Amino acid sequence: MIVETARCVKCGLCLAECPTYGLTASEAMSPRGRITLVQALAQGQILPDDHSAEVLNSCLLCRRCEAMCPSEVQFAKIMDQGLSLVRSQQGIKSRLLNVVLPRPGLMRWLLRLGRPVLPVFPRLSILARQARTDAPRPAPVYRPDISKPVGRVGLFVGCTGSLFDSVAVDSAISLLLRAGYEVAVPAKQVCCGALDAHAGNIGRAVRLAAANEAAFAATGGLDAVISIASGCGAQLDAYEVLGARHRDIAAFLAQEKVISRLEFRPLPKSAAVHIPCTLENVLHSGDAVMKLLACIPELKAEAVGKKGACCGAGGTGAVLRPGVAERLREPFVRQIADVSPDFVLSSNLSCRLHLQSAGDGQDPEYLHPVTLLARQLITD
Repeated sequence: MIVETARCVKCGLCLAECPTYGLTASEAMSPRGRITLVQALAQGQILPDDHSAEVLNSCLLCRRCEAMCPSEVQFAKIMDQGLSLVRSQQGIKSRLLNVVLPRPGLMRWLLRLGRPVLPVFPRLSILARQARTDAPRPAPVYRPDISKPVGRVGLFVGCTGSLFDSVAVDSAISLLLRAGYEVAVPAKQVCCGALDAHAGNIGRAVRLAAANEAAFAATGGLDAVISIASGCGAQLDAYEVLGARHRDIAAFLAQEKVISRLEFRPLPKSAAVHIPCTLENVLHSGDAVMKLLACIPELKAEAVGKKGACCGAGGTGAVLRPGVAERLREPFVRQIADVSPDFVLSSNLSCRLHLQSAGDGQDPEYLHPVTLLARQLITD
């Protein structure tokens, strides 16, 4: 970690891109400020306290600084290590979220009991309304309706996919099958580990990664491992061995050899497209989303927000720091209102729900892009 922090030359080119520095104009809340803090903690120059924990935990890990850094400093790795050094200072709400959210079995049980976590986290109510506790878990294998599949892919649904975004999971499977791919969904896959890594619980994040690597490696014969939520995809991209190359669902479908097998019905409507920071800054697949949507005849799709900017959701950021999250959301909400779309599309569930929570009850429909694509898919 010390070697990695030393790569930062403190040039400041990242400052204009950092959302928390933009709100505070505080050097401590900038990427180089946080790197300096992690260096001091790692070298024992200062001890973890509430202030250092707040400075590090307030980072949204949008990784825009990484995308802009001329020295290619791996900021996310530095932050995960730094957060592990202040883990003892985590508040009770953060600890509770990190226990509950990555465990779908526990989440289902709590939701069936009557959503008892909601009084503690009022902003989770929209997430709870999204939950489908009766949704069946995906089958282990789906086969296309052709004699010989063109390939075989693994689908990562993670800890929340089938519980909170089952429609997007079903839509991804439909698109992949129509493109001629056999789809394997390993039953032993678990949470990607992002929440634990970003809460400083590196040990559990490593164990979760190992479980996923084993689950997909055991499946064998995969052309790619595909993620649906960009936040999960950003974490999977850092795995060492996954059985096949990881691809975001949009990047995979947008390949010419895949997209040429898909046809869509016209849709004379408009869509505001939010490209999550993880999709743009880490997976570099924002253009793939727009390319796919352009395949729907008559659909007018317009990207909203500054390229690579964070909407404020930042994993659990919207729940733990709602004031900051709302301020960062404002430009996106204004642009969505200007577009006045029929749909708002985002490839990350937490971002989509965060944007939706700003609505006034007469919202457009909020969807994952693959859901709209699957609706318009010609299957005859």
